[in-house]
Amino acid sequence: MTRIEDGKPGRRGRGYYRLFNDAELSALMSRIHGAVISAGHELERLISAEAPTLDDLDMFLDNGDEGVFLVTKKAIKASRRLRFPGSEPDYLIFDREGRRRLCYVVELKDGDMFDTKKARGEVQSLREFVRQIGAAIPYRTDYRVCSFNQMDRQAIADGFKREVDIDHVWTGRDLCALLDIDYDAMVAARNADATANRQWLASSIVGVPALRDALAREIARDPGMRDRIGTSH
Repeated sequence: MTRIEDGKPGRRGRGYYRLFNDAELSALMSRIHGAVISAGHELERLISAEAPTLDDLDMFLDNGDEGVFLVTKKAIKASRRLRFPGSEPDYLIFDREGRRRLCYVVELKDGDMFDTKKARGEVQSLREFVRQIGAAIPYRTDYRVCSFNQMDRQAIADGFKREVDIDHVWTGRDLCALLDIDYDAMVAARNADATANRQWLASSIVGVPALRDALAREIARDPGMRDRIGTSH
């Protein structure tokens, strides 16, 4: 559901330019990178749209109904009761039924591989938020790191450089099961534009003179490549 062609034009300089020494190729790579970031934001919006959400967190804490409810970062920031220093997590999830009162502090990821410094910082931030919110509300509070597209919890823990243990990670299917969301349908919706993105990329590649010339040289060097990539004579 994220089309590269709908994104902003990429930057023609800076990092990608230094890597390729070509302004048009830099813009192409930058535009793709921007689409990847947009896809992550889109995932947050899709989950928020499908899940039972709370717009007024303070009202829920005072007079909450039973059930499982999602609280977005925007609603967390709007709360007057839960104002803590530092950054807010992506979500809070409240699970309330009878005497069971659970609150999960959730960080949502589209990927599952992170550098050690980033992983450690995010986990420390989650733990600090858990400490603060746990002292402010009558809920048993814990945190979860969710890598939406990874089906192996151990792989998520490994990708976070083992800054979290397996008991503190969720797959996307785990998250969706708790929120009563159809995981497979959401994945299918997110993949709907994959074919269009591949076609756009192929067209864009041949539209960059440096890449077109490099491809022509490769085909001349290895004529069998023409057949392998399905190019007609």
